[in-house]
Amino acid sequence: MQNNTKRTLEIKIQSEKQAMQASAARFLNAWNKSEYTGEYLTFTSPGMFFEVINARRWDLVIKLQTLGKTSIRELARQIGRDVRRVHDDIKILIDHGIVEQDAEGVCVPYDEIHADFTLMAAAA
Repeated sequence: MQNNTKRTLEIKIQSEKQAMQASAARFLNAWNKSEYTGEYLTFTSPGMFFEVINARRWDLVIKLQTLGKTSIRELARQIGRDVRRVHDDIKILIDHGIVEQDAEGVCVPYDEIHADFTLMAAAA
């Protein structure tokens, strides 16, 4: 990926089948274009989504986008939370690819994050 490419993350809630179909389509699109087409994170249920991306963690993502790369200790200070709890939340966000960490600190590497899901009534 070139340095001038804007990194994007699209977060979706989809069934496993929909996620696999979308992943295959994105792969073929990227293969054919030979260029960066964004990054994706898919959850198979709203419960799984909200288990990972709760209000406290979303606040961390927002604050990191404002601060840029910083230490977990400084992030905790800026947001007024316990360092250990922030560390635990950041680890979950790192595990899901929303936050990245290196020797200099943690950051949200995306220029844009888009979350998309639809709630539909069950068929009668």
